[in-house]
Amino acid sequence: MNKLIHRSSVVALLLLAGLPLGAVELAAVFRDHMVLQRDTRVCIFGTGKAGENIELGFAGQQVSTRADAAGKWRAFLAPLTANAAAATLTVRGTNTLEVRDVLVGDVWLAGGQSNMGSRMREYLETVAPEVPRANYPLLRYFTVDKRRLPSEPVSTTPWSAVTPDTVLDMSATGYFFGRDLQRHLQIPIGIVVCAWGGTLAENWMSRETLLSNPETKPIITRYDVIAAGYGGEAAYQSQLTEHREELARWKQKRKSAGKGGPAPKEPMGREHFQRPAGLYETMFQPIVPFTFKGIVFYQGESNIDAGRCYQYRFLLPMLIAEWRRDLGSELPFLNVQLPVIKGQHEDDWAELRESQWLGGRQVKGCETCVILEYGEFNRLHPHLKEGVGARLALLARGAVYGEQIVCRGPRLRSHRIEGNRVILEFDEVGGGLVARGTLQDFTICDAAGEFVPAEAEIVGDTVVVTSARITKPVAVRYGWKNFFEPSLFNREGFSAMGFRTDAFKLKTQDAR
Repeated sequence: MNKLIHRSSVVALLLLAGLPLGAVELAAVFRDHMVLQRDTRVCIFGTGKAGENIELGFAGQQVSTRADAAGKWRAFLAPLTANAAAATLTVRGTNTLEVRDVLVGDVWLAGGQSNMGSRMREYLETVAPEVPRANYPLLRYFTVDKRRLPSEPVSTTPWSAVTPDTVLDMSATGYFFGRDLQRHLQIPIGIVVCAWGGTLAENWMSRETLLSNPETKPIITRYDVIAAGYGGEAAYQSQLTEHREELARWKQKRKSAGKGGPAPKEPMGREHFQRPAGLYETMFQPIVPFTFKGIVFYQGESNIDAGRCYQYRFLLPMLIAEWRRDLGSELPFLNVQLPVIKGQHEDDWAELRESQWLGGRQVKGCETCVILEYGEFNRLHPHLKEGVGARLALLARGAVYGEQIVCRGPRLRSHRIEGNRVILEFDEVGGGLVARGTLQDFTICDAAGEFVPAEAEIVGDTVVVTSARITKPVAVRYGWKNFFEPSLFNREGFSAMGFRTDAFKLKTQDAR
């Protein structure tokens, strides 16, 4: 039987045979060509008839469990060693399921919005030379279905081994991260992509978690007011129908005339993909509690659009804690800090980047991956995803796999003021601080709080900042804007993170 249709055929046969709806079934992430996590006990889970006895077999192990009163079941395989030889996972209840061509290695969850979810085919301008070389049978990927409602059907698409024929449908960030890890570790690598463009952090968190913190509770309160304002489900569905008709007209106009203005906005409600907690329910929960090595996360742009950059420093650690709790492990969390973007004289992206850094610092095992120089002035989706994947893979090798390598850029440790000079000290200097061109995008202020351009000079492992206009400096900032050309690096080529030494109130600080 063709591997690509094996599992869906089993399901069809079950239905044709008239077996009970409670017949044993695996969660959708368990499909042909998958990778299971090595060196830890592995959770296998699914549904069945209440009280049904279920037996699992894999790699010489036999495990038994029983479905609970709700028909849910889970069982654990003892730790497995990495193995590139294909094996079969067998599940037996009132029926039998087989998942074929299963490898054992490291599996990473790749979450976020469009810069994580966008596929290789969307970046052909830069990745085209990579496509014919993308022949990595030990690198496998699975993309979680985008579903607005839990009741929507789940596709039967299997995992895919990376080949020139399949790579175009893989997350570009996920591909380059997984490729570099697989090349280096020489074991099977699995990437589970759980991402949707245009989503906010709160879409990936539970309602209960958002309500538990006064900093994030307004998100739910605001949504509840909107939902109640329709006056009932019928009125909401009526507005949805009107929206879809208007959207169809807009698409037709755009197709015929080449332009149609901004797309009409969908009314917020229980079917909107951006509703709080929505994708937590429809995309994240279906893969819980799959066993992973770690998480890579690339998200935040939509929280900027919502004008709530400061709030993100509360959202991020709450999201990490919830995902770890649900997955049953204190998983390493590698968070991609947003790169530079258009808007020379605005600083909302700088505020969000700071929130990503400060929010991540609150959580043990969370690492911030700085990719400033891989942004592009005019692209929300920068094309240099190979650099992003490389940064993530190096960070994983150093922070997760324990290799003694430089895997981070300079991080401000402290500062002191001596006369008219501000002296900045750094961690993660590697082989030393270096400038690309002239150090720039440093600003300085006195007690009046007005920042002006400053001169900066590397002195050993410090940077000394001055300005002829400021005789009594109070604070210094570096890269505090949406777009700038990073100039401060360590000798190994990792860019310094943007920063500020002040604690002045930020423009989004009161937005909730």
